[in-house]
Amino acid sequence: MKPHKVTFERRRFLQLVGASALTYPFLRGVPSYAAAGGSAPTYLVLVFTPCGCIRPVWGATDASGNSIPRPAGGSPATLTDKFTFRNTLKPFASGGTAGGTSWTTNLQSKVLVLDGLNNKAAQGSHEAGMASLWTGQISSGNPATSISIDQQIAGKLNAGTPFPSIQLMVRDAADFTDREVKTRMIYNASGVFVDPIDNPASAASTLFPNMPSSGSAGPDKNTFIRQQLFGSSSATLNSELNSLMPKLCTGDRQQLQALQDGWNNLYAQLQAAATAAQNCMAPGAVPAKPDFPTAAKLQMDILALALACDLTRVCSLQFSTATSQVTHSWLGSNQTDTHHNYSHQGPTSMYSLGGQCVGSYNNMGQCTQYSDLYSANNLNLYQNLPQQEAIDQFYATQVAYLAQRLNGITGAGGGSLLDQSVVCWGNELDMGAAHNHDDTPFVLIGGANGQLKTGNLVTFPLDQTGNATTAAQTDRAHNDLLLTLAKVMGTPLQAFGEASYCTGPISEILNG
Repeated sequence: MKPHKVTFERRRFLQLVGASALTYPFLRGVPSYAAAGGSAPTYLVLVFTPCGCIRPVWGATDASGNSIPRPAGGSPATLTDKFTFRNTLKPFASGGTAGGTSWTTNLQSKVLVLDGLNNKAAQGSHEAGMASLWTGQISSGNPATSISIDQQIAGKLNAGTPFPSIQLMVRDAADFTDREVKTRMIYNASGVFVDPIDNPASAASTLFPNMPSSGSAGPDKNTFIRQQLFGSSSATLNSELNSLMPKLCTGDRQQLQALQDGWNNLYAQLQAAATAAQNCMAPGAVPAKPDFPTAAKLQMDILALALACDLTRVCSLQFSTATSQVTHSWLGSNQTDTHHNYSHQGPTSMYSLGGQCVGSYNNMGQCTQYSDLYSANNLNLYQNLPQQEAIDQFYATQVAYLAQRLNGITGAGGGSLLDQSVVCWGNELDMGAAHNHDDTPFVLIGGANGQLKTGNLVTFPLDQTGNATTAAQTDRAHNDLLLTLAKVMGTPLQAFGEASYCTGPISEILNG
C-alpha cells in the first residue's frame, strides 16, 4: 500500500518547522500513513519531567480563577470544560518559545488536566516515583521488576512498524549517567531497564539509518559500518553459524541461536527503518553535543517525524532524571542551583497547605467540601519561587511544543497527528520538598482518534487529612490512568501493575 503524502501550506509549514535544518528537508516529503485507507492508527507518547511541581501555580481553575470544588470520596471525577490554566500550564493556551522556535497555537481544546490522581504504588521518594510511574508496581525506591505500560502496549499491538517502540531522552552534561532506578523509567517484559537514546545525533541516525553523520565529509561512517556488517558478509556469517550449530552442546547451541536471531532481527529492523526513512526523506545533520534546550527541541522534532513516518506507534521522552542535577542557567542569571535543590525549598507536606473542611460530612464521615488547598496564599511557603516557577514553566513549554508539532502534521480525515495521538505527561513526585505522590501531576494532550473528552479539567476526590486509610478509600490510583492508555491504544487490560489499585479505565474522560 502506497502511503499518501502530507500537503503543507507553505507559510504554515515554515511556521511549524521554524526554519529547522533538521525538519525542512524531511517534512517536505513526509508521508501521512495516518491518512491511508483503513482505521487510523493511534499513537502513544509518554513524557517525563522531574522533581514535582509548585502546586499553587500548576493545573487549572474555573473560568473565573477559582479552584474547582473537589468531589466527595467515592464520587466520580467532575469535568469542567470552561477552565483557565494556572501560570505553569499557560503555554498550552498562549504558545511559547522552545529552542528558538516560537508559536501561538492555543491547544486548550486538546488538553485534559488531571487533578487528584494518587500514585499509590510510589511508597518512597523520587526513586519510588520513577519506578512506579509507568509500571504501576509498588516500589519503596527499588527498581521495578515488571513491564512498563508502553512496552506492554507495544507488545500487544505488534504493529509491524520498524520499531516496536522508541525511547528518547534529553540529557544535560550534569545529569547522572549511571544506569539505575532514578535514571530509567521504562522496563521491558522481564522487568529490566530499557535504555533511552540520549543524544539527538544518535537518535536521528538510529531512526533514519541512511542519514549522513554530523559534520561528516565523504562516505557516512554509520552507513559504511552497517554495510560491512550486514552486506554480503551477513550471508556468509549466517552460513558459518549454521554449519557450526551441530558441533555445539545444547546449551551453547541455544545461546548461539539466540545471538543469531538477535543479529538477524537487528538487520531486519534497520532495513525496515531505512526503507521508511527513504520514503520520508532523511533529516539533515544534527549537532553532536547540543545544549539542553537545543537537545530538547531536536529530540522532540525527531520524535514527531518518527510518528509522522509511522516508524512506531509507541514512544517515550524523558527530560533529565529523578533528582535532576540540571542548572537551568539559560532561564536567567538567578538560576544558580540545580532543579533538585530548588525543588526542596517549599512545603514539606501537602497537608501543610491548609486544606480545611468548609462543608458538611457525608454518612461515611467524609468531608464534602474543602477549602482551596492550592490557593495562591500558599506561595509564601516556597523559597526561591521565581526560579522554581520558571523551571516548571520551561518544562510545560517543551511539552506544549511537542504537542503543537504533532498538531501541525496532517493526519487522518483532515485532522492532525495530535488528534490521533495521546501524549501522557507525568512526574515522579507531586511536590518536590514533600516527596509525596498524593496528587501526582498528569496532563493528557491529544484525542486518541476521538476517544478522549479533551478540553476539560478533571477533578478527582482526594484526601486532604493526611489519613492513609482515608486516602486508600478516597483517592483514585494512577494505575487506572495506565489502564485508560491501554484501552485507547486498542490493547485493553483488566489490571496493570498493583492489581489492588486498579478499578478500571477512567470512564469519565472516555467518549462512548
